[in-house]
Amino acid sequence: MVHNEERYMAVVALLAALLIASHAQQENAAGMVQNFSYWFLRIAAQSLLFFVIRSVIEKYFQERLTFTTITVLAILISHLPFVLSVTAVDIVLGYPELGIGASAEVSQSRSRALFLEMIYLADNHIALCLLLSIPRWILRNAAPTSLPGQDQPAGTLLAGLTPPLDGQVIWVEAQEHYVRLTTDNENRLVLARFSDVIREFPNDTGMQVHRSHWISQKAIVAHQKSGQNMSLELTTGDIVPVSRAYQQKLIEFLNR
Repeated sequence: MVHNEERYMAVVALLAALLIASHAQQENAAGMVQNFSYWFLRIAAQSLLFFVIRSVIEKYFQERLTFTTITVLAILISHLPFVLSVTAVDIVLGYPELGIGASAEVSQSRSRALFLEMIYLADNHIALCLLLSIPRWILRNAAPTSLPGQDQPAGTLLAGLTPPLDGQVIWVEAQEHYVRLTTDNENRLVLARFSDVIREFPNDTGMQVHRSHWISQKAIVAHQKSGQNMSLELTTGDIVPVSRAYQQKLIEFLNR
C-alpha cells in the first residue's frame, strides 16, 4: 500500500502542477517548464510532509485514534512546515515573501506576514491532503470485504481467510492497516485490525508483548533482558521487543 500511495502522490503532484502551470501566463517554453517544475516540487514536498507526519502518528497512536482524527492531526501538524518550506523556496527564488525586499513603508511584521501566509495557504493544504487521503480511505472501507467473516462473531476472522492458513499462528505483527501472520509453515500479510486478530486467540496460548506484536508461547525460544529492555528470541530466528508495560506479565506467563 505504501508504494501505491507513493505512485498516487506522484500522479497528484504531476496533474496539479500541470493544472496550475497551465493557468500561468508565460512568454516562452522555458518559463513554462520552470513554472511547472516549481509547482511539481512544491506539491511533492507538501505531500511528502503530510505522509511522513501521518505515518508517525499512525505508528504510535493507531490503536487509540480514529482514521479521521489521524488525518486531521496530520493536516494541522504538517501545515506549518509546509508554509515554512514554501516561504524559504520563494525567498531563494526571489519571490516577495514576508515583506522581504519591500520598502520600509509597506513592510510589515514578519510574524504577522507568516500568520497571513498560513491562512492564505490553508485551503490549498487541506484540499491536497484530503485528496491524498483517498487511497487510505478506500483501503479502510474495503477492509470488511477483504476478510470473509470479519463482521461475524469472534473466532471466524482467521477461519474465513482464503486460502486457509497453513499451520498454527505463532506470531502476529501489526503493519499499519495490515497484520502479518506467521505460522509454522507460512507468512502472510492480510488486511485487518491487529486488535481484532489477537482477540481470537485464547489467553493461555500466547500474549501481546508490544503494541505491534502478539507471540504464541510455542514460538518463544528464549527471553533476554538488558537494563530496562527485554526481547524475545523466536523459533523463526527473529528478535521481538517486549514493551515495559508487558514485561512483568510476560514473565508470569512464561513461569506458569
